[in-house]
Amino acid sequence: MLKINRSTLLVKPLVGAVMLALAGCGGVAEKDSILADARSAYMQAKGNSDVAKLAQLELYDAEKALQKAESADNATDMKQLAYLAKRQSEIALALGEAKVAKAEVDKLSGAKSDVVISSREKEAEKARLAAEAKAQEAEAAKKRLEAEMERTKALQAQLSELQGKQTDKGLVLTLGDVLFETNKAELMAGGLSNIDKIAVFLQQNTDRNILVEGHTDSVGSDQYNLTLSERRADSVRFALIQRGVASNRILARGFGKTRPVASNDTATGRQQNRRVEITILNAGEVLR
Repeated sequence: MLKINRSTLLVKPLVGAVMLALAGCGGVAEKDSILADARSAYMQAKGNSDVAKLAQLELYDAEKALQKAESADNATDMKQLAYLAKRQSEIALALGEAKVAKAEVDKLSGAKSDVVISSREKEAEKARLAAEAKAQEAEAAKKRLEAEMERTKALQAQLSELQGKQTDKGLVLTLGDVLFETNKAELMAGGLSNIDKIAVFLQQNTDRNILVEGHTDSVGSDQYNLTLSERRADSVRFALIQRGVASNRILARGFGKTRPVASNDTATGRQQNRRVEITILNAGEVLR
């Protein structure tokens, strides 16, 4: 009689895993763990002879997703692709089990009807339904993740003109000192177009919070520069609020001259240090 492994038919809570993929936080150990989980899921599916015979297309998709994850250029893409590969492997495994269970049901249906066979048939049907439910849930989680990946691409496209840099925490946009006059904290009209673009994006993506961080060069006292950087960050925050972004989604703070990105010994370096950095956090990440 064809045996069905019921231990693999338990439906795993996929939604939580998907949300972890979208959160985009963690260090090297977490990234390695995510990729290792994806490889493990793929090897489990690949090692199942039923999957190799009955879910070849799904297994192929899982392999391709895993290859993309392993060659991803940044941590965010790697995490998303690794979770996608894991979900695809689970789909392949569940479909293979569902088809095996269906074959068992068909076999028993054609056999001599008696109490024993009827009981076995019910068990086989139950196993088939469980496997199909698992496959459907994995497919739904995969689609949610794919939708988020498309949103991430749209984010990068919408904000590409601002030359954002993707980090584990989110997309960092650097707005130079063209936003403000020397020693002033009021936004100049010429810098508002960038603020407008960011505001539109945030209105369309309400699950994203942002950090606004002001920085200065080393000219002047520590306290003066700290206060100026805070006022400039607050000006950007207020401008976004005026454009419809909820105030509880924005955290503004200043660091004065403590975080230079270039040498303050040259005019060019000081200009680079006079900046406001806006970090669009990954979906669902809280402000802190």
